[in-house]
Amino acid sequence: MRIFGIDYGDRKIGLAFGDGDTGVAVPLDVVPNAGDATVRALAAQVTREDIDLIVVGAPLSSISTQQLDKTRAFIAKLRAAVTVPIFEEDESFTSVESRRLQREEDAKADEDALAAMLIVQQYLNGFHGL
Repeated sequence: MRIFGIDYGDRKIGLAFGDGDTGVAVPLDVVPNAGDATVRALAAQVTREDIDLIVVGAPLSSISTQQLDKTRAFIAKLRAAVTVPIFEEDESFTSVESRRLQREEDAKADEDALAAMLIVQQYLNGFHGL
């Protein structure tokens, strides 16, 4: 199973890939958030890469609902553009952990791509939200 991970942000979006057979996730890239154009580009990438499902990080444990609302609006647009299932995964602490990976483990990937990787890895490990 090929999994596409997304760490949604207002200005940029981190991307990762996960393999359900091996249980491994890797960071891919970071793309600017250009609204509907980005949704179309991601939908094309999902088709091109033969992705089976998408996991989007959502701030499910956050007190503020503003970012969750923005993330869910993005998910709704993406759902309309793809035919694969999309799941929400709690993104709590992924930014903190990605910065730690850069600092302590000398990870070279962008912070947002690492966050997307952590979201996919969490999904693969079976820890779906709180």
